[in-house]
Amino acid sequence: MKRLFSFTVLLGALRLQAEDKTKPFNTQKLTTPLLKPAEALKAITVPKGFRAQLSAAEPMVQQPIDMAWDARGRLWIAECYTYAEKETNFEKKLKDRIIILEDINQDGVFDKRKVFWDGASQLSSIEIGFGGVWAACAPEILFIPDANGDDVPDGKPEPVLDGFENDKVRHNIVNGLRWGPDGWLYGRHGILGPGS
Repeated sequence: MKRLFSFTVLLGALRLQAEDKTKPFNTQKLTTPLLKPAEALKAITVPKGFRAQLSAAEPMVQQPIDMAWDARGRLWIAECYTYAEKETNFEKKLKDRIIILEDINQDGVFDKRKVFWDGASQLSSIEIGFGGVWAACAPEILFIPDANGDDVPDGKPEPVLDGFENDKVRHNIVNGLRWGPDGWLYGRHGILGPGS
């Protein structure tokens, strides 16, 4: 049984490497030493009565910019690789993606990862609902249909809203998609780019 488990873990790691050909854009100079996930967890201070738990770390998740929970308790993550240095703004040669993390054995640690869509550019927010995924990819908000819930897009993303400025705004890009109690999808857009 141990051999089978080790083999399965190895296959999972190899599959993860095969999926992750995109390397995060990084021009930041290292000023503090990088911590391994377990070391970072130990460095966190929380108020009495709270605890911090490591649920996912690189390479399972990279460049997270937003997240949303679905009705099945899975965590969807928007990974933004295109965000770059100030002069470049967004690196259009790269692609962003939406991944799904699932805790199969319910121990609080995500052990399954799936790429839902890897064709995004300037991805800044996601929300789940109404038979698909809503994605803010300036200058548009897209709907990626998945009516049968098989975690595979049913077709190409459909633009549902357009006009969010993205060339000048940099940090104030459209973001924060969330369902309101009235059933409407809400989001934000920064003050530097009013949109059209």
